[in-house]
Amino acid sequence: MAKITPIMLSLLDQSSGSVGLVESIEVTHPNWSEALRYVVNSSEPLILTHEDGQFFEYKPTILTIERGSDQDNLDQTIRVSVADLGQQIPDLIDQVYLDDVPILPVLNYRAYLTGVYNEPSFIDKGLLIENVSRSYKGSTFEANAPNLNDSGTGELYVASTDPSLKGFY
Repeated sequence: MAKITPIMLSLLDQSSGSVGLVESIEVTHPNWSEALRYVVNSSEPLILTHEDGQFFEYKPTILTIERGSDQDNLDQTIRVSVADLGQQIPDLIDQVYLDDVPILPVLNYRAYLTGVYNEPSFIDKGLLIENVSRSYKGSTFEANAPNLNDSGTGELYVASTDPSLKGFY
């Protein structure tokens, strides 16, 4: 469970004035010359400091971020719609498939309290973008946490070789 800091309490207790979240996404891939860094809830570019102390400029754009409903486990999912009208993202997605074995782009989500940009309040890092769809409005992609707990033996278990499985068929 996340520890609630005094800064986070200011988000919950808005008696002294309105405090909100500034959400940002960072999408990277080894074949891209630079990362995509977008911010929501701002009309101007913002310099945001990452958790490691590095700071980057994030550009405002028309962006919708839908986070998964369950934030307390490792199965994080984020759905992002970017209104780029097919100008930048489709070309970048084409670069993903230049390699013999495609490497998925990585999405990092960070949320900052309004006016407090020296450290993120919420972080979801290392989500893999697996699905990208395009429309006349822009691009929509879904990023999921990598399946770190998947392990298999490579063996198939069937009722003909394992009679104890007959009850499951």
